[in-house]
Amino acid sequence: MTTSSDPNSLLERVRELEQLNQLSQVLSSTLSVEESLDTIVRSCLTLCGAERAAVVLFDDEKNTPQTLVRCADTATDGIDHAVNALVAGWIQRYRKTLATNDVLAELQFQNPSERIRKLGPALAVPLMDQGKVFGMINLVNSRDGKVFAESQLRVAGIICTMAAQYIHRARIHESQSEHIEQLRTSLARQRGVRAILGTSREIKAVIDTIALVAPSAANVLLIGETGTGKELVAKAIHYEGPRAEKPFIAINCAAIPHDLFESELFGHERGAFTGATAAQTGRFELANGGTLFLDEISEMPSALQPKLLRVLEEKKFHRIGSSNQITVDVRVIAASSKDLAKASQAGGFREALFHRLNVVPITLPPLRDRVEDVPVLADAFLTEFTQGSKRFSADALDLLKTFEWKGNVRELRNVVERISILDKDREVSASSVRSFSFGADGMMTTRLTSAFRELLQDVDSHSNIPDRVEKELIQHALLECSNNVSQAARLLGMDRMALQRRIEKFGLDR
Repeated sequence: MTTSSDPNSLLERVRELEQLNQLSQVLSSTLSVEESLDTIVRSCLTLCGAERAAVVLFDDEKNTPQTLVRCADTATDGIDHAVNALVAGWIQRYRKTLATNDVLAELQFQNPSERIRKLGPALAVPLMDQGKVFGMINLVNSRDGKVFAESQLRVAGIICTMAAQYIHRARIHESQSEHIEQLRTSLARQRGVRAILGTSREIKAVIDTIALVAPSAANVLLIGETGTGKELVAKAIHYEGPRAEKPFIAINCAAIPHDLFESELFGHERGAFTGATAAQTGRFELANGGTLFLDEISEMPSALQPKLLRVLEEKKFHRIGSSNQITVDVRVIAASSKDLAKASQAGGFREALFHRLNVVPITLPPLRDRVEDVPVLADAFLTEFTQGSKRFSADALDLLKTFEWKGNVRELRNVVERISILDKDREVSASSVRSFSFGADGMMTTRLTSAFRELLQDVDSHSNIPDRVEKELIQHALLECSNNVSQAARLLGMDRMALQRRIEKFGLDR
C-alpha cells in the first residue's frame, strides 16, 4: 500500500503524466482514424499493463458493434471477436466502465472455446461524444495474469476521454477526404483513359487495349509491379465502358484478415457467426451492375478461391448465414504484382481461377521501360500540387528521366510532391532535383550508375575494366554528387579511399 507522499508513487505518477502527454502530442499530429486507433490501443497496452487491447466502434445509426477496427496485443493471440461483442453489448446497455477479475463469469459467457477460457481480468471503458456512446476500449489479461488496479482504471478513463476527441476529429477529416475522393472519382468518370498520362509506345498499347476491352463484360487481369497504376487502369476500363454510371468497388485482398474475407466479399446475416450483431452487405452485392476490383488477388485465402470461382461462373452466391440466393451482374477486374501464371503452376494459386480471371490480360510496364513518360508525369504532378505556380526546367526533367524509379509512378509522384513543398523557386532546377529527390540511402540512384555499380561489384581491383569506362563512371558519379567524394563512393558502392585513389589515378582532382 503506497501513499501520495511515497516517492515511488510520485515518480510513477510523473511517468504516467509524461506518457499521457506524449500520447496527446502524437494524436494531435495525425488525422487518420486508423493511425489514431493504433496509437491509442498501443498506449493502453503500455500504460494500463494490459496483455491484450482492442478498440471497437459502433454503427452510427443502429448503435451496434461494428467490425473490430484495430487490435494489438503482447500475447500470442488477441481478444476473441465473441468476447469483444459481448463486452460491447454490456457497455452499450450500462454506459459505464466494466472492471472485473473474471470477464467470462461476469458476462456469463456460454460454452467458451479453449482459447477464450484463458481470459480473465478485463477493463472496458466507453468512448463517448456529447453523451453518446460510440465505441469502447477493451483491455483483457489472461486468467493467470494481473488484475487491473484503480490507478490503471483511472489512466484508461483519461485515455478514453482523449481518444474520443481525436477519433471524432479524425472521422470528420476522413469524411471530408471521402468527399474529395468522390470529386476525384467524378473527374475520372469524365476523363476515362485521359487519366492515364504518357506518350510512350508501351503506355499507348495499354490505352489501346483498354479501348478494346472496356465495352465488353470480360474479366480482366492486370499484372504489374507495385506503383504502376493498376487501380487507375481498372477505373479507366470501368468508366470507358457501359457500366460507368454503376458502382466501382475496390478491395485490397492483402489488407483483409483471412477470417473476415468471405464476409467482406459476400456479406453475412445477423447472428451468422459469433460477433455478427448486424447484417452486412458484401462487396459483390455493392458492386451489382458495376465493377469489382480485386487488388493483389494473389493474397486471397486458398480456401476462398473455389467460392470466388463459383461466383464468377454462376453469378450467384449466398450471404453467410442465409439460404437466399443472390444473383449479381458484376464485372471483375483483378490485379497482382506477382506472376499469377507461375503461382498457379506452382500450386500457390488455384489454376482454374487464374484462367477464369485471365480472360483479357494486361501487363503494365514499369516506369523504367517508358522513361519518355517521366517528364509528362512529373509536369502533371507538379501542376497538381502547386496549382500551376511552378514548373520544371528542361535540365531537371532530363535528370528525372535518369533515375531508376523502383517504386514506379507512385515513387515519382511522391518525389514531385516533396519537391513542390521544399523548393521555393518557381522553376525547379536540376540542382533542386538532386537536393530533394533523395531516397532511403540519402540519394536517388540513376539507372546508368546502378548498372556501373553492378559491374564494379562483380570484378576485383585487378580486373581489366577499360580505364576509359572506369574514368567515365567516376566522372559521372562526381557530377551527380556535386563533387562530394563520400557521396560518390556510397553511390558507387566503393570505399571512399579506394575512390580517392582512382580519382588521383585519372587526374580528376578538383
